[in-house]
Amino acid sequence: MTQRYQPLTRLGLGGTGLGDMYHHTSEEAAQATVDAAWDAGIRYFDTAPHYGAGLSEHRFGQALRRRPRDEYTLSSKVG
Repeated sequence: MTQRYQPLTRLGLGGTGLGDMYHHTSEEAAQATVDAAWDAGIRYFDTAPHYGAGLSEHRFGQALRRRPRDEYTLSSKVG
């Protein structure tokens, strides 16, 4: 039987904006963005070290550290 990729969820939050890729995002706005996504049921988060030289990864870490680790997926890439 051939297994096919099954997405974790139909919707996730990407981290380019949290890494100041195209515009400045304050720490407060980054936290509020992740909180709003969580409140909306988002449990998949994607980032990369290229997004703000690690800023996106750092901000996701700050925002998710108080959340139960087994309740979300955080993916990153090799930059």
